[in-house]
Amino acid sequence: MVRTAVILGAGRGTRLRPITDTVPKILVPVRGVPLCDRIVDSLIAAGIERIVFVVGYLSERIVAHYGRHPHSAKFEYIEQVTLDGTGGAVRLALPAVEEDFLVVFGDSLFARDAVASVVDSPARTVIGVVEVPDPERYGIVTTDADGTIVDIEEKPERPASNLAIAGIYKFSVDAKRYFADLPLSPRGEYEMPDAIRMMIDDGTPVAAVTLDGMFDVGTLAQIEQLEAMDDAAFAETFG
Repeated sequence: MVRTAVILGAGRGTRLRPITDTVPKILVPVRGVPLCDRIVDSLIAAGIERIVFVVGYLSERIVAHYGRHPHSAKFEYIEQVTLDGTGGAVRLALPAVEEDFLVVFGDSLFARDAVASVVDSPARTVIGVVEVPDPERYGIVTTDADGTIVDIEEKPERPASNLAIAGIYKFSVDAKRYFADLPLSPRGEYEMPDAIRMMIDDGTPVAAVTLDGMFDVGTLAQIEQLEAMDDAAFAETFG
């Protein structure tokens, strides 16, 4: 059973200015609810007992907010001073992880059953994915007939599939060594897809679990799109 989750929330959210001039990206309100609150509630509902936030920009506001949040899980915070990629954020959290764990991007809106779908998968290493009409805009996975991931590409010009990485992952505790050994990418960052490629190359089975929906909340236009959704349609997808 997975009991620990790592939420990545150190980014500045520059495309969400002026909101993020005073509000951390993961606490930007969507339909009156801070974005990450929905994630935290879903994690706790799925049985997560311990949540490690990797924070950076306006971290004190995140700590204060979740200090007031009614919850049954234990909250911990790790500061990412240098924004050196998603893999770098996970590397910082490794000393706090002693068992299988989740990694969740704190700046996305997920279908209400998404977390439970990943947690409940019998596979120990899982990537949550969603089907998209424009896969060239996303990190994409290719799977075999059994749903095991055989390749992962970042914004490919000629996508081999339409399965986009959604930002919810489950890793076995053995995955820690791949993040610890992660080399810098050509962009000068530690990137999570590179760690996953290393796992695949070593023969670690990595399963894809298709989620009912995910919405990346990265721009003001995307927030406006969510705010304009019909109440019933929003509730049906995102809870």
